[in-house]
Amino acid sequence: MPHESTEPSGKNPKRVLAGQKNRALRGPLSAEGLERLRQAALAHKPWERSTGPITEAGKAQAAVNGAARQTRRLSIRKTRRLMAEVREVLQASREVRVRVKAESG
Repeated sequence: MPHESTEPSGKNPKRVLAGQKNRALRGPLSAEGLERLRQAALAHKPWERSTGPITEAGKAQAAVNGAARQTRRLSIRKTRRLMAEVREVLQASREVRVRVKAESG
C-alpha cells in the first residue's frame, strides 16, 4: 500500500511508486536477513570510505541541497554568521564612541 504524503516532493512520482511496489514485493527483512546485512556492513565498513563531496562543484551542490531542504528561512550557521557581523559592528561603534569622547573631553 503506497504511503500518501500531503507535502510536495521534488522526487519523481513514478520512481517513488516503483520503489514502493518493489518494497511490497520483497516484504520485510527477516531476522536472518537483517543480521546478514549487519555483518556485511561491519565487514566492509563503508563509513570509513565515505568522504562526501571532494570537488568545489560537489561541495557547492551539497550546500545547495542543504539549503533546499532546510525548514527555516535562515540556517543556524547563517544566523550565527550574521549575529557575529552585528556584534563586530557594535564593537566598532563602541570603540569610535570612546575615541570621540576621549578626544573631545
